[in-house]
Amino acid sequence: MKMKVLAIAPYVGLRDLLLEMVREEDAIRMDAEVADLQEAVPMARLAEERGYHIVVSRGGTARLIRRHTSLPVVDIPVSGYDILRVLTLVRDSNSNVAIIGFPNICKAVAEVSGLLKFEIPTFTIDHRSELEAALNQAFEAGAKIVLGDVVTVRATQDRGYHGILITSGRESVSDMFREVRRVFDVYRQGREKWTFFRSILDSDARAVFALDRDKNVLFMNKAAGGLVGTSPDENGSGGSLQLQFPALYKLIEQAEAAPGFDGRLLQFLHVKERQYKVSVSAPEGESDFQYFVSLDSIESWRNERRFAAYMPSRLVSFHQLVGSSALLKKTVSRARKYAQTDRNVWISGEYGAGKSLFAQAIHSASKRHDRGFYAIPCGEMTEEELDALLKGTLEDLSLPETGFSGTLYLNQVDRLDREAQAKWLSFIIRNKSIRFLASSSTTWNRLKSRADFNPELISALGELHITVPPLRERMEDLEEIVTVMIAAYNSQSGKQIVGFREAAMDELARYGWSGNLRELKNALDEMLILTKGNYVEPQDAAAVIERYRHSSSPNVPGAAAQIDLSGTMEEIERRIIQHVLQEEGMNQSKACKRLGINRTTLWRKLNKSLKNET
Repeated sequence: MKMKVLAIAPYVGLRDLLLEMVREEDAIRMDAEVADLQEAVPMARLAEERGYHIVVSRGGTARLIRRHTSLPVVDIPVSGYDILRVLTLVRDSNSNVAIIGFPNICKAVAEVSGLLKFEIPTFTIDHRSELEAALNQAFEAGAKIVLGDVVTVRATQDRGYHGILITSGRESVSDMFREVRRVFDVYRQGREKWTFFRSILDSDARAVFALDRDKNVLFMNKAAGGLVGTSPDENGSGGSLQLQFPALYKLIEQAEAAPGFDGRLLQFLHVKERQYKVSVSAPEGESDFQYFVSLDSIESWRNERRFAAYMPSRLVSFHQLVGSSALLKKTVSRARKYAQTDRNVWISGEYGAGKSLFAQAIHSASKRHDRGFYAIPCGEMTEEELDALLKGTLEDLSLPETGFSGTLYLNQVDRLDREAQAKWLSFIIRNKSIRFLASSSTTWNRLKSRADFNPELISALGELHITVPPLRERMEDLEEIVTVMIAAYNSQSGKQIVGFREAAMDELARYGWSGNLRELKNALDEMLILTKGNYVEPQDAAAVIERYRHSSSPNVPGAAAQIDLSGTMEEIERRIIQHVLQEEGMNQSKACKRLGINRTTLWRKLNKSLKNET
């Protein structure tokens, strides 16, 4: 009999590592999902219904799901090797580093850092509720990067700092598999009895709930799941009765407030024009269960789906603009001052330099930080989408009509055609309660000289102006940027890469990076995929860089177009049209907007060129 294991990994890379290593375990069949803390609870509830024998998770997530499933939960440890790798990654960072964690982690870090002769400030917590205070202490001590588990990293990022996850490596996963085999032998002995009693409850036509003292659902059978609108095969443990079944919650609350209530209740509950007979009883003796509840006359409820849009889901802060160069510090300093005003800001810079990151950071540091941030892709939005946003439709309100008073970020504003420019200018003038940020890859002076761009729109959006420096002008920040990118890659891939060999870093430093941070990330991801050990080797870096040297410039949007200007005007025009079409992914609508012509004219010119070539 194969063990059926559900792995709930708090980050993507651990899931992938588990699925890779389980192939060597003949006796184990594993499914793996990515979730952390409360996100993992519904999966844990489903695990037993779906026939799993053991749940595997890590850290705080493992401790939480133990309270919501009767299945054994095996923890994936953080080993000394894991700590050694992450300390090696950050030991040469220019930014101050701290670690926040439970006593076992902090003790291990202290021992390993002592061996490395690398002192790192450590803030020990005994409970999640102490995390915020520990973060405050770390930041007051000057920390810019915090090491920790997934919850610590998320809280750090929410505060606008960089968090680096202490990932679990192969050694830790191997230890976990040994524990899974031991636990399964014990678990199997009691499984048959549990399955028998569970099947009795699931075959009951009544809806059966078991509640704790706070009226959280510790268990509900299939009929109860159907009543509250959950999946029929979900046991539903761990949810709040107040949220899942407010009418029943209110009924029990009223009974508890009545004089002489002895824990027993027989009542009728009227819900959606139907009646249910409700029986409540309190078990005798010491137990985690406060009430057993059963309801007759079950019907399925339809869950109402509600949608909300947040763009993006997590905003960048100034603390996350990586680098300590004088040029970056000067730009950040100016942007911080602009953030404190309520004036519109125009952000110039090359493709991939990080204009969107600066826009998010300005909003995050402004007094509007809690009123919403929307990024508008000016080069991609259709006329219909723009009108719906600015004016609304019969079905939907316009953005101002929703009461929005946050920040609108017009990305690639230099890609707007004349008609769209006029619409935005009118919108900006009418809506003084909204702050506008704009960015362009076209330089400020060049855009002012363009006959097809409205100078009034430039004035309206460009009350203040900053230029984001290209990567090649702040190469002293390269190593620090690479460190942060490696940490992010490790958490997604499951690898434990700790850095570049010196010669490999030299390869990065010698390249021009015309595509800036975006090009660096793409190249770095490719190098890290090729890397088999803990360090990126020179040959892997050189192979990727060499390919970029031959192909990056023509493919970087916004880079100077190398168009052959020889021949007749008609031939030059044809080359321009083909170049714009290629930049727009052969999308004729977008190309027409760039060229300022309609689709009929574009089709005619392309057709004429085709005839001339044939």
